[in-house]
Amino acid sequence: MFSGGSVTNTPSPQISRLRLALALGPLIAIGPLAIDTYLPALPAMADTYGVRVTEVERSISLYMMGTAVGQLLGGPISDHIGRKQVAWGGLLLFALASLLISQTQALWQLDMLRVIQALGGGATVVVAAASVRDWFDGQEAARVLSNIGLIMLTAPLVAPAFGAAIVHFYSWPLIFIALAAYAGLMMLWVATVMPNHSPVAVDRRLRDVARGWGRVLRHRQAMTIILANGLAFSALFAFITDSAFVYLRAYQVGEALFPLLFGVNVVSMILFNRLNVVLLRRFAALRLMTAALLVQALATLALLALIVFSGQPPLILVVPLIMVAAGTVAMVIPNAIASFTHFFPHDSGAATGINGSLQFLLAGITGMLLTGFHNHTLLPLGIAMVVASVAAVLVIHLQSGSEEDLGNAS
Repeated sequence: MFSGGSVTNTPSPQISRLRLALALGPLIAIGPLAIDTYLPALPAMADTYGVRVTEVERSISLYMMGTAVGQLLGGPISDHIGRKQVAWGGLLLFALASLLISQTQALWQLDMLRVIQALGGGATVVVAAASVRDWFDGQEAARVLSNIGLIMLTAPLVAPAFGAAIVHFYSWPLIFIALAAYAGLMMLWVATVMPNHSPVAVDRRLRDVARGWGRVLRHRQAMTIILANGLAFSALFAFITDSAFVYLRAYQVGEALFPLLFGVNVVSMILFNRLNVVLLRRFAALRLMTAALLVQALATLALLALIVFSGQPPLILVVPLIMVAAGTVAMVIPNAIASFTHFFPHDSGAATGINGSLQFLLAGITGMLLTGFHNHTLLPLGIAMVVASVAAVLVIHLQSGSEEDLGNAS
């Protein structure tokens, strides 16, 4: 499906895949923690601010947009000054913003501080993703990213339950104090556990950051993968944004059951993650990504059909379809990153920065549109998920060229 030139100067691995995954997994988990931990608290936060739940949901989309900017800047800057320095600075900003959020009394304060928090979180996440390309390429990179994804997925598995427990026994501000504490722990983690790797191009000045962006943006194959990846993630994020309304308001399952219903999607992602590792032994990362996109689109189309014909279909039918739509993302993302970073041995930070920026920007826009046009039914969610997932399939299949096994490219 894609063609590409040869890559030179591929780094020889000097660290095991498992060790690198264990080092970077807890760091990259800060993203899902920042979102999933406070999902059960959205109704309580709405009561505090005197607004509707859907208005508080806007802060989720704003976080995504702030993360987009943080990744766009943090990735290429880390190419020049080093991964650890950018990660440490991002974590510090995240921690300070989290503490301030715990003291907010108005919705506008939450919205503003979530953007600031996201700038730090975005810089941290993109550094972790770029670090994989420092050590591995192609199929090996895809395996490392899958292992990182498995570790990272423990965050959304436990985060909603943790947030629900805090809301039940204490109050929602403690959630953000806990996030600040986690960021502080990760600062120590970066200093002591994260493997050190010299900047890829220490002789280049920071003004060359824009040149790195340009090299990535002009690469048609890479940008096609990046766009499809962002659209697939947007389909998942539409559900994440509306999950509190779907389960707590539409189906009224209660705060105790919400973490379980949310968690089954994470279990699905873990299963797809493990399936991806097995299939990478036989198939190219790009081929697996394309198959996962198609499965996601079919699941969202089935969900929308149920909503159109029944209004509010039985929960027993909705949950499995969302599980499939969410689970496939765990196969799309690592294969996408391994595929496009293969083209950029010296600009992996810029490449992952643009990927993360576009991914979170598209997700943020999807979430904003969803909340803006919400009519308190499931229909806006179904439409949003279908549009994003089908668009991802079209982007991949409309790209001309021949498919390349990136793991075997040299």
